[in-house]
Amino acid sequence: MKRGDMSKNPTAIPMHPAPAGTLQIRTAKMRILLSPYGARIRELWLRNDDGTETNIAIGLPDDDAYATHDSYIGAVCGRYANRIANSAYIAPNGDRVTLAANEGPTHLHGGVTGFDRHDWSVTQNTDHEIAFHLESPDGDQGYPGNFAATATYSIVAENRLRLEITATCDQTCPVNMTSHAYWNLTGRFDKCAALHILEIDADAYLPIDERLIPLPGRCDLAGTGYDFRNPAVIAQNLLNADQGFDHNFCLNGTRGTLRPIATLSDPDSGRTMRLFSTEAGLQFYLSQHFTNAMKTPDGKSLHKSGGIALEPQTFPDSPNRPDFPSPWLNPGETYRHVIEWEFSSS
Repeated sequence: MKRGDMSKNPTAIPMHPAPAGTLQIRTAKMRILLSPYGARIRELWLRNDDGTETNIAIGLPDDDAYATHDSYIGAVCGRYANRIANSAYIAPNGDRVTLAANEGPTHLHGGVTGFDRHDWSVTQNTDHEIAFHLESPDGDQGYPGNFAATATYSIVAENRLRLEITATCDQTCPVNMTSHAYWNLTGRFDKCAALHILEIDADAYLPIDERLIPLPGRCDLAGTGYDFRNPAVIAQNLLNADQGFDHNFCLNGTRGTLRPIATLSDPDSGRTMRLFSTEAGLQFYLSQHFTNAMKTPDGKSLHKSGGIALEPQTFPDSPNRPDFPSPWLNPGETYRHVIEWEFSSS
């Protein structure tokens, strides 16, 4: 099927009830529910061969649950996704900038009140595209400059979803924005997701310290539990991954070019997700913080390891690491990150 061909009837999918306050885009093959709270993916339903549908994107019952559990599930994170060591950096002009700390001394996913905790305004709402907009004032979470962000979800093929994130700022500011969606292709969020098969187009990863901050240098993947250059069962690699999985992979290819970067598949259901991005890194996290108190919309508790986060982005702590891809956005420039997810079944 050609990209952009929406000729099949999108109402062919029998729909499960959508939570209050959600927006929807859909085709005959998939249906995506979005929330202005965090500009987040709430649910992503795929149509099965028998005409039923399965949700593969982990979500909580309502916006209050997202606020209570502070889990970033499905949200667009910013201004800076991932971690900045000691919640501070030296700007290109030599100024020291102190940010809001929200993980011990560390700044994580934009701070105490990151973009995941804001109601974004809706600027476009059609069957195939929903656009969100957010203004972040000078000094928000310690960041300099008046910052404007957009997050546009659009359907570019029957089985392919795009998220385009853009931003501008009137002062030099580090930017690193991504989707923090969690996936479980089985649709069983009360079950461990570690039997999924993962492939990542990267030859190196970043080792981390006890605070999950990257150490100096990059590590070759060969001979480690972090080697996903060929498809590997996550649980099998985990046996040789001494720090678990919450690491940045240094992607192959050219930053700024939309390219395939990872493939996630579930042998039992036959479902596969191909991930595309324009960024330099991919943070792979096998959930370890889900608790019994965190419920799915149908009332089931999330399994501790029930979700897989694949977050394309620049490298963590890059404002403090001149050897990493640059995070700097200057006045007059536009930050742009494109992510695409393509779904299929055998």
